[in-house]
Amino acid sequence: MTNQETNSELGNLIRRNYTEYDKLFRDEFCNDLLRSSFEPQEEGRFSAKTQAAIFDDARVVSATLPAGVIARNAKLASSEAASLVAINVVRGQTKLTCEGRVTMIDPLSVAVVHADCPFQLEILPGTVETTISWIELASVADLRSLIRTKAVAVSSNALSEYISFFVEFFLKYGHGDISRFLDLSIRQSIVEMLRAFLRDQVAREDGGNKARLANEIIDYIKQNLEAHDLGAAKISRNFNISQRKLYKIFEDSGLSLRDTILHYRLEAARKELASATEKKIINIAFDSGFNDVSTFYRNFKRKYGYSPRHTP
Repeated sequence: MTNQETNSELGNLIRRNYTEYDKLFRDEFCNDLLRSSFEPQEEGRFSAKTQAAIFDDARVVSATLPAGVIARNAKLASSEAASLVAINVVRGQTKLTCEGRVTMIDPLSVAVVHADCPFQLEILPGTVETTISWIELASVADLRSLIRTKAVAVSSNALSEYISFFVEFFLKYGHGDISRFLDLSIRQSIVEMLRAFLRDQVAREDGGNKARLANEIIDYIKQNLEAHDLGAAKISRNFNISQRKLYKIFEDSGLSLRDTILHYRLEAARKELASATEKKIINIAFDSGFNDVSTFYRNFKRKYGYSPRHTP
């Protein structure tokens, strides 16, 4: 093992090359730096190259490791309730498991995890050694609130390169007079970059969730057209959302909730009229959710340009 350790006013810079999977590696690198354990996939020859910069509210690690599993130690990490871990894979392939969810993390993505949440990062065997950048930031409760499932993978080459650059920057200059600048401006730059990408990720997820919810509501409307009380109150209760949120979903789509329900009721009636049914128009109107035939006639003619009696 080769060692180098440099102290500055604000933190320590540590370089270690380990040639044995021994207690020193497990205690010094795994427990002290990563607050994690590491189990190599194969026994025998072992090699790990590590660098770390440790400050009051941040720790930055670069490590080239053999295939194996990094397991976040819940006991060691339990005090990190306002912290985040950002992991960038510089080379190689890894697989992140957190709360039962498995996500592949490659050089085009960055994993961001609640620091107090147990997780596993499996370093997969490959043709090249795997190198990871690991940043742990304290006092970032606002960023944690943007991660709803404890862990998220942000697919962004720009963020990946940004994290790699700043890890290299920390490790190169973190021991010198520039440390004070690093501890303020550079750290804040990383926080702001993460915030921007996490907010963008949340916006995309919300957009997808809103679209799925809108489709589910439309399916519910189609299946309940005969219900004369079908409206905002009934639908919002069924989906456990506020009426305000319900109205907003349809406003954003360009068609109000009322017009959406009316559209599907008229379409259901038109299709039945066109099917050569022997049912009376008044019964078709009622079965489509209309309370009176005059309202049905008026809206039908306005939409299609002809009377229900003349449906082709």
